[in-house]
Amino acid sequence: MAEREPDPIVGDLRDDDLEGRDWERVRPRRISDADWRRFEGYMSEILQALGMPLNTPGTAKTPMRYLRAMFDSTEGYEGDEKLVTAFPTECHGGADCELSQVVEGPIPFYALCEHHAFPFFGHAFLGYVAHEHIIGISKLTRLVRLFARRFSVQERIGREITESLSRILQAHGVAIYLEAVHLCTQMRGVRESESTTRTTFWRGSYESNPELREEFLSIARSRGNGHHS
Repeated sequence: MAEREPDPIVGDLRDDDLEGRDWERVRPRRISDADWRRFEGYMSEILQALGMPLNTPGTAKTPMRYLRAMFDSTEGYEGDEKLVTAFPTECHGGADCELSQVVEGPIPFYALCEHHAFPFFGHAFLGYVAHEHIIGISKLTRLVRLFARRFSVQERIGREITESLSRILQAHGVAIYLEAVHLCTQMRGVRESESTTRTTFWRGSYESNPELREEFLSIARSRGNGHHS
């Protein structure tokens, strides 16, 4: 298997570069050809021990494909959310800023549980009450996926998104709502077939204003209907 080559990153990671996706690929992981072959050998042994025949057209390259899929699914380790920049807004602490909120979602995400390396997936809703900065809508989606594409747990993903948005925006308030299905509970253990895990995170005005929280949750629930049971 050929070594995975990172996307080229040229020059200083500021200004125009940050308008693209360079902040998502600033710490590329490099695995040598020798290590890829060694890892593929390990996976072959494991899959065969579990019962998979590796001498069929459909399974001969499964160890390699599995490793590639795991590598691609954890590309979030290559990014650095500290390089995300915000834009100035024309509201400098006025009343409208404190009363208006921005809500983005549902943002689909897929992650791997660090306990069993099984997938969990669902939707994220991000809200904030702007102060002097706003953030591009596409960057909200990318921020979710940056933290989700790692070995993690739902609670940590929500906390990391919350802390990053709070740092980037210095907003009056930040709210995060995540809902996800965890295959580790559906394919093993208690084998719950219809369980959904929901987590919320509040900062600033969302902590002190129950009406603002309810408005955010109402928007999230209405948009989430039909996407996730």
